[in-house]
Amino acid sequence: MASGTLSPRQKMINMMYLVLTAMLALNVSKDILLVLHKLDQGMTATVTTVAKGTENIYRSFEAQLQDNPRAAAPWEVAKEVRSKTDEVFGLLSKTRTDLIDLTGGVDEEEDGRLNGADNRDIPENYLLNDKSIGGQGAAKEIKAQLTAYRDYLLTVAGNDDNLKNELNQAFDFSDVQQEGKKMTWEMATFSELPLAGIIPFITDLQSRVRRMEAKSVEHLYSSIDAATIKFDGVRAVVMPTNGTFVTQGGTYEADVFLAAYNSGNNPEFGGITPSAVENGVGKLRLPASGVGEKKLSGTMQLPGSETVYTYDVVYTVAPPMVVISPSKMNVLYRSVDNPLEISVPGVAPKDLVVSGPGVSGSNGNYMADVTKISGKEVVINVRVKMPDGKTRDAGSKEFRIKGLPQAVGMVYKKSEGIMSASLLSKAEVEAGYEDFPFDLPLKVVSFELKMDGQPPIQVQGNSIPSTARELITRLRPGSTVSIRKIVATTPKGTRVSNVGIISIDVQ
Repeated sequence: MASGTLSPRQKMINMMYLVLTAMLALNVSKDILLVLHKLDQGMTATVTTVAKGTENIYRSFEAQLQDNPRAAAPWEVAKEVRSKTDEVFGLLSKTRTDLIDLTGGVDEEEDGRLNGADNRDIPENYLLNDKSIGGQGAAKEIKAQLTAYRDYLLTVAGNDDNLKNELNQAFDFSDVQQEGKKMTWEMATFSELPLAGIIPFITDLQSRVRRMEAKSVEHLYSSIDAATIKFDGVRAVVMPTNGTFVTQGGTYEADVFLAAYNSGNNPEFGGITPSAVENGVGKLRLPASGVGEKKLSGTMQLPGSETVYTYDVVYTVAPPMVVISPSKMNVLYRSVDNPLEISVPGVAPKDLVVSGPGVSGSNGNYMADVTKISGKEVVINVRVKMPDGKTRDAGSKEFRIKGLPQAVGMVYKKSEGIMSASLLSKAEVEAGYEDFPFDLPLKVVSFELKMDGQPPIQVQGNSIPSTARELITRLRPGSTVSIRKIVATTPKGTRVSNVGIISIDVQ
């Protein structure tokens, strides 16, 4: 019987019809025939009611055409649905009329009761027998027409799966199994039934046609404003425009507005997906897995809508920070590149503007070369780029400037001790720093050599000259050799003369 959304009254009528048609196989009494007649009258009234409701939808369609241009395309389809519905409904009406006329018509004095209500042969011949043997084959034609009608309405349904399911259930003409035998829908439906049982079934088919017409036209009508987003809730939203972290002296800026949402229609998300969606609002939780600025994007789409909305998420991940400042050791050294790591909490490194004498670098990593600064202090300033292109002061810090500490003079990595005259004569003079935080290699360019009983010898380079070697090899054990006034240079060419003396005793 009819499927889909039925009223309690329609469900009761269908159940009565099933019971009564089953009883017909056993006995056809006048009482049963009368009940079937009443049943058909009730079903006919239902068909009329559904048709009137559908006409109201058509009238609403026509009213929409006056002011809403989006109604034009669905209306053209709706008119085609009406035409095809009238065609198949007309076939069922003709079949019903023909069967009644062929079996003697109706008794007008008896509330239109069928004169041939118990006739089995004429209906079966008309519905099931081919024209070649005197029948009309009407059941096959009904099946073919309703199948084509169903397939057409399935295309109208589009992506509405609920409507498609109702159509497939209402117009299911599959073969059936009865008493272990496979029977066609036509035979299982119309075989061996009297006219009184067949007429209500045809009326039921008419009811299905009208109901599916109504649902299809409702579907088309709802598509007029399908692209219009409907809301049932409003909430105040504060959207920061310059971040949520503001340093002292800065300004917090945000857009404040009312946002509408549909609590019963959760969006579908693509790209980055919220961890939960509640009442139409997505709850976004993103792991801060890496340091730096993060740029992500996602999409939102309401179910049934073809419009896709794209949104961007930009945020900065900073490492956990603690600021510990050794206030007595804010020192920058001359003749070296002093590395500086500068950050402002809540601000991307690329948005920092760092200035100061000899300062260079970017993105949080900088170098300060104060070699040419004559003063004893230097100030480094930090500003932050704002979204409007302006900069805002973020603070400054003063550093003391110091020269390089005393370097250590060495031969064979020793600055003092005992050594053989032969080994000492072949030594190269070196210079370097101990316990200095910078890796600063030095190159010795000159020194003074002093031996017991000999005048000082001035040497250019870092090797002991041959004339001095002979003197060293002649020294008596216990004699002292001093290497002093050592001069070295840094990789940048800076002259370093503060180098400790090397004192070696000859053995």
